[in-house]
Amino acid sequence: MRKAFMYGAAVAGFGLPTFAAAQSTGSIDAETDIIVSGTRTKPNINGIEIPETPKPKAVLTQEFIAHRVPGQSILDTINQIPGVNFTNSDPYGASGGQLRIRGFDGARVALTFDGIPLNDSGNYSIYSNQQLDPELIEQVNVNFGSTDVDSPTASASGGTVNYRSLTPTDKIGATVVYSHGTYDMNRVFGLFNTGTFTKFGTKAWLSASSETYDQYRGYGSLDKKQYNGKIYQPLGNHGDFISIAAHYNENRNSSYSNPTLANIRSVLGTAAVPSTGITPSTPYTLDPSKAQYDTLFNNTSSSVLYDASCSLPSANGATGTAQDDRSSCSNVASTAINPSNTGNVRVNSRFTLSNKLTLTFDGAYSFTRANGGGSAVLAESNAAATNAAGTAAATSVYSYQFQRLGAGIANSVDINGDGDTRDYVRVYAPSNTRTQRFTAIAGLRYEINPDNAVRLAYTWDRARHRQTGEMSLLDSTGQPYNVFSAFDGQGDYAVLDAAGNVLNKRNRLSYAILHQVSGEYRGSYFDEKLKVALGVRAPFFRRNLTNYCYTIPGSSSDAYCTSQTAAQVAANATTAIYGAPYANRVKTYSAVLPNIGLTYAIVPHLSAFASYAKGFSAPRTDNLYAFDDVKIKPTSEVKAEKTDTFDLGMRYTSSLIQAQVAGWYTYYDNRIISTTTTLEGGGTLTTDRNVGAVKSKGVDASIGISPTRHLSVYGFGSFIDARLQNNTVDPSTGVVTAATAGKFVVETPKWQYGGRVQANFEPVSIGAQVKHVGRRYATDINDVIAAGYTTVDLDARFSLAPVGLKETYFQLNVSNLFNERYFSNLSTGTNAASTTRYTFGSPRTVVGSVHFGF
Repeated sequence: MRKAFMYGAAVAGFGLPTFAAAQSTGSIDAETDIIVSGTRTKPNINGIEIPETPKPKAVLTQEFIAHRVPGQSILDTINQIPGVNFTNSDPYGASGGQLRIRGFDGARVALTFDGIPLNDSGNYSIYSNQQLDPELIEQVNVNFGSTDVDSPTASASGGTVNYRSLTPTDKIGATVVYSHGTYDMNRVFGLFNTGTFTKFGTKAWLSASSETYDQYRGYGSLDKKQYNGKIYQPLGNHGDFISIAAHYNENRNSSYSNPTLANIRSVLGTAAVPSTGITPSTPYTLDPSKAQYDTLFNNTSSSVLYDASCSLPSANGATGTAQDDRSSCSNVASTAINPSNTGNVRVNSRFTLSNKLTLTFDGAYSFTRANGGGSAVLAESNAAATNAAGTAAATSVYSYQFQRLGAGIANSVDINGDGDTRDYVRVYAPSNTRTQRFTAIAGLRYEINPDNAVRLAYTWDRARHRQTGEMSLLDSTGQPYNVFSAFDGQGDYAVLDAAGNVLNKRNRLSYAILHQVSGEYRGSYFDEKLKVALGVRAPFFRRNLTNYCYTIPGSSSDAYCTSQTAAQVAANATTAIYGAPYANRVKTYSAVLPNIGLTYAIVPHLSAFASYAKGFSAPRTDNLYAFDDVKIKPTSEVKAEKTDTFDLGMRYTSSLIQAQVAGWYTYYDNRIISTTTTLEGGGTLTTDRNVGAVKSKGVDASIGISPTRHLSVYGFGSFIDARLQNNTVDPSTGVVTAATAGKFVVETPKWQYGGRVQANFEPVSIGAQVKHVGRRYATDINDVIAAGYTTVDLDARFSLAPVGLKETYFQLNVSNLFNERYFSNLSTGTNAASTTRYTFGSPRTVVGSVHFGF
C-alpha cells in the first residue's frame, strides 16, 4: 500500500535527495505518492540513481555533483548519463557549450530550474553558463524523450533536464569554498544557512559566488558573479510549505575564436586538409596528429585567433582626411564578447486541502539581457562610392539603407564627429535580446484511494522578447563603451542617422504565450506490481509578432533592418525591400499530447517498464520572422515539429546494484532547418523551413555497483542511429539543395560509453571517470567528420573530519587528465564548403579547492 502521501511533497522533493525530483511541485507530489510505495529512501550509488518511474529517467544527486570542478555547469555534470553528450567550451563552464540528448540539440530539450523554464523564449536555446551554482543543486534529473504533463515548455521533443535548489537546513551553518586553478582561475563561493529562526519553523539561506579566469587559448578573460537566496516556510504537519527564492547571474565573457575548415587548411596545408575530393562517398575526417593539433592550437594568426588589440583610424582622424576602418579591428577580441545579465524570482508551494485533495502552485518572474558582440563598418556617405584613395568600398560595408533615414543619397552623416563625411567607421553592432517572463503552474491532485490518484493542472507562461541591434561607437582601441551598446537609444556613444535616430540592424518585439491544460492518472495494481501513469497535455501557443522596420537583403544574403519611412524607402532604395513594418501579427499552435507509462515488478528489485510520449515543438520566434515577405517566392510556412517516442526496458535497483537498459525509437516529423530561399527578381535570403522526418533508434544502458562501503563502480553506454529521411529542397524552385536523405544527424555520436570508479577510505577519497564520444558528422550531407575522443577526469578529497572539522576538506580536480587533443563544439553546415567551425577541446586543467563548513 502507498504511504508516501503522509510524508508530503516537501519532504520528498526537497528534503530527501534520493527521490527523483520532477519539473514542478505538482509533478513531484504525484510522482512521489504513486511511485515510492511507502519507502522513505531509495538506494543510490555515490549519488547516481535510477528511479522506479514509468518513464526512462536518470538522477544525479548533490553527492555526485560535489565531486566535479567547483562552479562547473550542471550540464557538464550530466555527461555521465547515457544518451547525453555535452561539449563544454572551456574547462570551467563560463563560456557555455552544446547539449545533445539522443540526437536532439539543446533547443529541442526543455531545461527547468525549480519547475521554471530556462530555454530562451525566442530561439529555445540553452545557455549552460548561466545555471545555478552547483553547490546549491539538490539533484538533477533527465527525462528521455518526454516531459511531465504540466511542463511549461514550447520545446521538449528531445526530453527534459530538471534541477532543483537546496532546501534551507534546520540548523544554522555556513560554507565557504575557495578554488584556484589553471589559467589563473580564482573562485570564491559562500553559503549561509540561517537555521530555523521563528517559532513557525521559518528558515532561509543566502549565497554568493565570484569567478574569474583567463581563456585557455587566445586573448581575453571570463568573469562570472552569482547571487542566490531562498526562504522556506513549512505549513502544518502534512508536508505543506511555501518557498520564495531569488537568483541573479552576471557573465562578462570574451569569446573563443573557433576556426573553420578553411582556416585549419590555411595553417596545416592541403596535404592535411584537402581542398578537393571531399564528398559524402569520400568524406574527410578531421583528426589531426598530435603535432598538427598543437601547431594549430598554438597558431596566433588572425585566421584561427582573435587579435589581442587594434587601433581604429577613424577614432583619431582629422577633419578633411578620409579614415578607413574596413581592415581595422575586424577580428579583435574586444568586440568578440558575450555579456549577459539573468535572474529570476521563484515561488513553490503545496497545500493540503483535505485528506484526499492537494493543491500545488509554482510561479516565477525571470529576465534576461544579453548579446553576442560583433562589429560593422558604416560609410558616412554613400557606401557604393569609392574612398578618397579611389579604392572601391568593401562589400561588407553597410549600404545606404542601413546607415540612416536621410531623405536622399546626398545626405551624409558625420558618424565619428571628426568634421567631415568621408570616412568608413567601424562601430559596435551586437544583437541585443531582453526578455521578461512570467510563469505559473497550478495543480490539483485527488487521491481516489491508496492505489489510485488523478490530477489536473493549468500552466501559463508569457514572455516578452525584445530583439534589437543598436549600434554605438568604439574607442580608439576597438573597445565598446557599453557592452550592451545603446539600448533603447540611450547612451552618449549611440550612432545616429541623419534624422537623429539610433541605427538599428533589427527591431522586433515578440510575445511568446502558453496556455496549457493537462491531466494525469496514476494507479497501482496487483499488489503494487503494476504501476500505470496515463497523461495528456493540451498546449495552446500564441506568438504576437511586431517588426518595426523594413527588411532588406544584405550583401551576404542576410536580412538587415531599416527604419526609413515608406517615402524614404521609395526614394532611396537601391534594391528591393522584402517586408514592411507590422504590428501584432499573430501565430497560434495547439496540440493534444498523450503519454503512457507502465512499470511491472517481476521479482523483488527487478522490473520492466514501457512508455510512449508524443512531443511537440512550436516554431521558434526567429523562425516566424523569416516569412515576413510576399516577395519571397512561395514557400510553406514552418510547421511545428512533432515526435513520437517509444521506450522499453528493464531495471534492477537495490542498495548494491543500480542497473537499467532501454531500447527506444523516435519518429521526428517537420524538422526545421535554415536554408537559402530564392527571391523574386533574383538574390537569396536565409529562411527557416521544414525538411521532413528523422527516424532515430538506440539503446541506453547503465550499471552501478557498490560491493563495499569503500568502493563503487559505475558504467554506461549508448548507441544511436538517427537519420534524415528527406532531401533538402528549395520549395520556391523544387530544386534539391542538399542530398540529405539517409544522412546521419549532425553532432550526434553513434557510440558513447564511459564510467566512474570511486574509492572512499576516510579521510581520503579518490574518484576517476572516463567518457568516450564517437565520431560526429559536422555537415548535413555527411562529407566532414570530427573524430571521436576519450577524456579522463580525476578528483581526490582529503577530509579534516578526524580532527573534528567534519565539513572541511581539501579537493583536487584534474580535467582531461591525459591531455586528449580533440574538437568539442561543432558549428555545423550543409557541406564541406560551408562555414562550419570547430572548437578546441579544453587541455588538461588542474583545480585545487578548500571547502570550509561550519
